[in-house]
Amino acid sequence: MPLPGNLAQSRTKRGLSQDDLANALGVSRAMVSYWESGKRRPNDRQLAALSRLLRVSIGVLLGHEDDAPTPDVAAMMLRGADQRFPERATSGLNDFIKFLDNYSNLAKATDFQVRGMHQSPFVNGAGFTSADDARRKSEEVRSYLGLGLGPIGDIEAASELMGITVYQACLGSDLSETISGAFLNHAEIGFSIVINLEMTPGRRRFTVAHELAHALFHSDDYQYAVSTAAKPPRERFADAFAGEFLMPTEGLRRVMEDQEFGVKIEDPSAVIYLQRFFGVSYVTALVRLRQANFLSQRLFNDFKRVRPVILAESLGYDVASEEYTQPPEIWRRNRYPQRFLRLIRSAVIKEIVSISTISSLTQLTVDEITEIVTDGINLATHNEEELAEMKEFEVTGVLGGN
Repeated sequence: MPLPGNLAQSRTKRGLSQDDLANALGVSRAMVSYWESGKRRPNDRQLAALSRLLRVSIGVLLGHEDDAPTPDVAAMMLRGADQRFPERATSGLNDFIKFLDNYSNLAKATDFQVRGMHQSPFVNGAGFTSADDARRKSEEVRSYLGLGLGPIGDIEAASELMGITVYQACLGSDLSETISGAFLNHAEIGFSIVINLEMTPGRRRFTVAHELAHALFHSDDYQYAVSTAAKPPRERFADAFAGEFLMPTEGLRRVMEDQEFGVKIEDPSAVIYLQRFFGVSYVTALVRLRQANFLSQRLFNDFKRVRPVILAESLGYDVASEEYTQPPEIWRRNRYPQRFLRLIRSAVIKEIVSISTISSLTQLTVDEITEIVTDGINLATHNEEELAEMKEFEVTGVLGGN
């Protein structure tokens, strides 16, 4: 089949209009129409861009090879779970997989090294799946990252340091029916995690840690893992790992001793303090305190009825709006990992790709991408305090050089 037919077929398969293709490549809609009708032919650079955008080889576009069907990875991942999922979960997983493919293609186009993890550096012997094993493994990972026993400030940044990509997608708000997250060993990007954006910040952090367990200790046996409300042994291990990783027992003991809470928690305000200190959900803090026997079963049952966000506000803590609800504005650029945002900023500034092409690949608007590219590069936009601080460094000679 000649280029015109293959181009139109590939465009339709990806759900793109002629306008979409024109905007992405910086040409007119009429030019795309000419290509598809055979009246004009794209040049080599345009062919390469079409290949990346449509996720087919140049050979397929030119009719030299067949277009093999794209495997439905999302359906494959969900098929192994023993339940039916809402369309939102399937759609979100598809967004995740498209992002990874686009990330890979963009990295190749810009000669950017993703340096993703493809093999876990940790040993995972068969049968070592107890809660004590999970604790021991969490200590290994913390030691590997140099985290000590304190709170983890940015778990996504910690994941990125290991070469694990974290993406966020809308997967559904009813966690009894949908998935909280998933792990996938992507052929090019390596270990990758998707987190359900429609959860509270504390629950999202726990899910990142849970999926880290799958990536680091189950990837030898499984290419992917989907986390649901069901709790087979593999999921129970990941839960135990996540709790210990985010809120290590010894670190918890030290904070309780320092705050003079005693060996038993008697008031929910102490739970709020520990929750905020370690950056976990209220439920995670309760469960960890009960597991460590710092909270009686009676008080555990009583404290489950506490409304933690309201109590936190009454105690003077800053409460983010996300703790009440997940506003749609966080479902824009915040879903992407920082390394990817740095990549698209660099690619546009160096004029390797256009803003319109990035827009077509990311679901971000042209204005949002323009902000990523231009914000912060004009010294005149710095506030007075920042300029005064820079001046102080210059005066004291700390910067050195000429």
